[in-house]
Amino acid sequence: MNIRVWGAAAAILLGVAVFAGCSGTTSVTDNGRHQPVAARELYVANYRSDTVTVFDASLGGDVNALRKFGDMAGVRFPFGIAVDTVNDQIFVTNVFNNSIAVYGRTGNGNIAPSRIISGASTSLNGPAGIAVDTVNNQIFVTNINNTITVYGRTDSGNIAPSRIISGTTTSLDGPASIAVDTKNDQIFVANSNSNSVTVYGRTDSGNIAPSRIISGASTSLNGPAGIAVDTKNDQLFVSNNTGDSITVYGRTDSGNITPSRIISGTTTSLNGPAGIAVDTVNDEILVTNATGNAITVFGRTDSGNITPSRIISGTTTSLNLPADIAVDTVNNQIFVTNLIGNSITVYGRTDTGNIAPVRTISGAVPGMVYPAGIAVDAVNNQIFVTDFTSNSIAVFNRTDTGAVTPSRIISGASTSLYGPAGIAVDTVNNQIFVANLNGNSITVYGRTDAGNIAPSRIISGATTSLIHPAALALDTVNNEIIVTNQNGGSITVYKRTDTGNIAPSRIISGATTSLILPTGLAFDAMNNQLYVTDLNSDSIFVFNRTDYGDIAPVRTIAGANTGMHGSWGIAVDPVNNLIFVTNQDSNSITVYNRTDTGNVAPVRTIQGANTGISMPWGIAFW
Repeated sequence: MNIRVWGAAAAILLGVAVFAGCSGTTSVTDNGRHQPVAARELYVANYRSDTVTVFDASLGGDVNALRKFGDMAGVRFPFGIAVDTVNDQIFVTNVFNNSIAVYGRTGNGNIAPSRIISGASTSLNGPAGIAVDTVNNQIFVTNINNTITVYGRTDSGNIAPSRIISGTTTSLDGPASIAVDTKNDQIFVANSNSNSVTVYGRTDSGNIAPSRIISGASTSLNGPAGIAVDTKNDQLFVSNNTGDSITVYGRTDSGNITPSRIISGTTTSLNGPAGIAVDTVNDEILVTNATGNAITVFGRTDSGNITPSRIISGTTTSLNLPADIAVDTVNNQIFVTNLIGNSITVYGRTDTGNIAPVRTISGAVPGMVYPAGIAVDAVNNQIFVTDFTSNSIAVFNRTDTGAVTPSRIISGASTSLYGPAGIAVDTVNNQIFVANLNGNSITVYGRTDAGNIAPSRIISGATTSLIHPAALALDTVNNEIIVTNQNGGSITVYKRTDTGNIAPSRIISGATTSLILPTGLAFDAMNNQLYVTDLNSDSIFVFNRTDYGDIAPVRTIAGANTGMHGSWGIAVDPVNNLIFVTNQDSNSITVYNRTDTGNVAPVRTIQGANTGISMPWGIAFW
């Protein structure tokens, strides 16, 4: 979908996978560096499920994790929300774990859903919009693969839809939101990619043509994200994410028709409007603003460049990329899904200003909203995880499991963390090194630092050649920091003690390197080589440690046989001569021999429902 709600998410998803270092478990050393020996564990940061999973590094297939910790509430990129006041329930679509979670309407905190619809049989695929029909006891869901799936209202588990609307004839194109009209037995869908609204019969199924389409330049549809139908006044309301507008149509309108009215302009405070709800009892329109982190409220008949009747906005509100909104006129409450916060926040219907939610449903363990980079400190038995969205570093004990609280967190404005991705821990000099993808910087902290602490030093500035630094590795023998620059298509190397706006000591970059979108990075001190995953070509490029300039890789692993799909993080086991790669598109870890080259098949693959792998980002070996 081309709406900014999805665009914001995509900017994160196109971040980075990172190898965060490799430490050993005994006193076996090589020039002062600990090397991995008998005890072998694989640590994976799962961006989609907000968890870290730990595996026996020698296993393959659909294996159970040895342990995992992180979010326990089933809220994973919540997008669509519907409130059922008849049965006192909330229905939420979770985009990235392909599920529908159902909660009690008054639920609060890190609660388990009363039931979940999830699994291969459900045909859920990036579920976005949701509507609940309490008259016919059905749930309607739009999926990013251009389908509408329908379920029984009380369905649960890995259940097949009662019917599916799918196929080229349907004209579904990036369906972002759905509304059901039980009075006239119709379904309305906002299609963000084609700037259209398609209408179907409520009982339609298969590859069926819409009964009518609203589409064309005159409609002023521009990235339609939210849709609401008002059967009382026979009107249709659409929030346009790209156009920063609300367009209103007659319920039976069709074709290239001009809206009956438009709310648009700087006075409206519309900023990336996403979800929309119409309150016909109190004659109001409520809109979430994904870019502005706000809820704006207008009169139902408002038009033009008008000031909202009230705005909910500010840090106290806990709004964080709000996606969808539902209004409960029976209990006078507003329900909002927050994409970034992995939460559902509830407000009083008439709330305004920087007000705290009445309650919040959220299971994110602090520091584990979007786990990205991961580093294992085997000397002190700790795990360090960067949280890309909350700009923090969370530290856990190496043997932690379940919904545990971090032993400490580095977080706050003073830390200068900004989109932290790659991380490495230096147990020789007791320091933490972080690559900040959004900040174009490397920040350094003491290994035991906590709280809102300033870095001991920062590498940042135009001279550094840092351009979206994604992954980071340390060479404590030669005292160097090695970084992949995702947008720069380069590897930059600095002295371990460098600070400020300093030039790299060397750069690997140019057409001959084949680097286009380097994501993961691993440094092999035993063999003096660098291993880089490139997302653009699903490749592994190997360079010598001292390489620089426009130089060809020593060897390349690439091709259909490799099983790489969205290759991100990489870790190297030089003792057992293995390479481990996380693949986000296939939710897998593929393992290769360290000296492999060409279009080779993996030695083994870790993949399947039992693994708990869900959009894996960072990977570390111990």
